Amino acid sequence: MNESLQKLKEILATSKKTVIVTHPNPDGDAFGSTLAWKLFLEKMGTYACIVSPTNYTKNFKWLPAYDSILSFEDESQRAIAEKHIAAAEVIYCLDFNAITRLDKLSPAIQQAKAIKVMIDHHQSPEDFAAITFSDTNYAATCELIYDIICGLGEEAKIDEAIAQNLYTGLTTDTGFFAFSNTTANVHKVAGGLLNKGVSPEYIQDKVFNIFREERLRYYGYCFLNKLHVCHEGKVAYMSVNREEAKRFHLQPGDNESLVNFPFKVEGVMVSVLFTEEQDKVKISFRSKGKIDVNAFARKHFEGGGHVNAAGGKSLLSLADTETKFLQEVKTLFA
Repeated sequence: MNESLQKLKEILATSKKTVIVTHPNPDGDAFGSTLAWKLFLEKMGTYACIVSPTNYTKNFKWLPAYDSILSFEDESQRAIAEKHIAAAEVIYCLDFNAITRLDKLSPAIQQAKAIKVMIDHHQSPEDFAAITFSDTNYAATCELIYDIICGLGEEAKIDEAIAQNLYTGLTTDTGFFAFSNTTANVHKVAGGLLNKGVSPEYIQDKVFNIFREERLRYYGYCFLNKLHVCHEGKVAYMSVNREEAKRFHLQPGDNESLVNFPFKVEGVMVSVLFTEEQDKVKISFRSKGKIDVNAFARKHFEGGGHVNAAGGKSLLSLADTETKFLQEVKTLFA
């Protein structure tokens, strides 16, 4: 990391126009890392614009600087985003490691003349950035961001707002320190953020108690009508079609934690959520122990992520996607 830190120091000392991008449908770690990095860059005297490839959930609107994010999917904001990208001296790519993951934003980032800096913790990074911070030992990009700031000798610039964003990403990607990716360094970073004034109670309340009534009723509907358990109780899955999403007026981010609930059933080792979208089926994979859903998603569903948490997609119908999954899932236990 030392060589990359030195290069980053040089960039921070000279570059003033920057853009920060993250993956589509940003989650807690994507929001936390990009917002924290923006606030840090501005403390370093650098203007920073955040661009999300897609529209994004309002469930994190309480995070500091949330209102500054531009959506490339929103036609009213796209031209502004394109202007910032074209003028950028540096583009920071946070919480993803392949430009192809950016969907419709990919060409603009690919063609941009700006120096690209990747900060990420997922497996199998692509070689597209001039400077790369990529380490799968980190549970969250927010954890890596914290160590980078400290490595730059700028820990004093982490104020309560930056710390709140970083703590949100750290806790959501570790299940509030319950997942197997929770390491000693995770707790060390958490301790450092607590010293900056973070309130764990406040963040946990905001993350877990943000349900609209319709969203809560939707979860109940899924548990009652959509939950299937198979393969001798080791696999659970749910499939949600567009009509059901419309019925419950789902908003971006409303499915974020749904895939984790089937693990409350004793014996379930793999949980999967299929959600039908306009042009594809989005898939969320979760697993326990050494069951590698990252490799499974990459091989069968054009996806990837982590060993125990990955995403994918299918261009088949919802029913055919489900059938394909049931045919292939046995390989996870071979």
